[in-house]
Amino acid sequence: LQFCRTVPSMASQNGSIPGVSHIALPQGYPHQAAHTQNLSAGAFPTATFAQNFLAVPQKPGSPRPVSWSPPQAPPSDIIGEMREAVKATDWWQLYLDKKTKFRVAKEWSADAARCGLLQTLCAVSGAKRVLEIGQCCGVATLAMAEVLPSDGMLATVEIDPFLADFAKQFWARSVHGTKIHSFIGTGMEYLKGQAPHDGPFDLVVIDADKDGIWEYYCKLKQGLLTPKAVVVVDTTPHKGQPPDRYVRFGAEHKWQSNSGQDAIEDALKHFQNEDSVSVANFGGVAVLYPKPQA
Repeated sequence: LQFCRTVPSMASQNGSIPGVSHIALPQGYPHQAAHTQNLSAGAFPTATFAQNFLAVPQKPGSPRPVSWSPPQAPPSDIIGEMREAVKATDWWQLYLDKKTKFRVAKEWSADAARCGLLQTLCAVSGAKRVLEIGQCCGVATLAMAEVLPSDGMLATVEIDPFLADFAKQFWARSVHGTKIHSFIGTGMEYLKGQAPHDGPFDLVVIDADKDGIWEYYCKLKQGLLTPKAVVVVDTTPHKGQPPDRYVRFGAEHKWQSNSGQDAIEDALKHFQNEDSVSVANFGGVAVLYPKPQA
């Protein structure tokens, strides 16, 4: 699947954007001049939609010319503070102190490109109810919440209580934080328990254990997705951090990590065999969206 290099601006002369007028642009982002020009793909998602395959109906078999350019979302003040806090935190010491369940790395936090991509997908799909399986530091969580309508809801699932609490202190300071509902536990625990009460969902992000990707998707199909739901699957292999005993004795190079690549590839094969969805792979994710009706 390919994408447009440039997309005509969707903004009107007064700076509003048809269909997504509820979206408040981050502080410091140009509200008018930048919107009234033809912007190259890669700008803020509500100003120019590089990934407009979700917004423009396509007939089966129709060509999709062009290429992908990752969007860059200008961070809100709080998202910027979250990123700085993630960088400044001594995650290794927290792990040694048994505060976290895993050896978290600052690189795990969603960067501007990933946040921009998720915001774009939320906006162009018209998502109102979003599910995120695998919250991590909560940066992408807040980024998505910022583009949901005022009555939107984002349920996020995180297995590590420390990470959940780390994010909550920032969400509480955002006007969009009230849209976020946090669940501590495994993805399957949530899907079998609370999800039927929160769903069905318009957009789901799966960024958790790679071995569970296909199982999560199968469970979601059991009444937890709206007819036009979009499912976003992170396809980045595990970072492969070695256990303490290897680090302690300087033998990191001797440890072989299960990166999850095999599980990712197996899930992608299953997705390709799904008759009801199309799959687009770009920007480190696989995006599953309903096939247009003939």
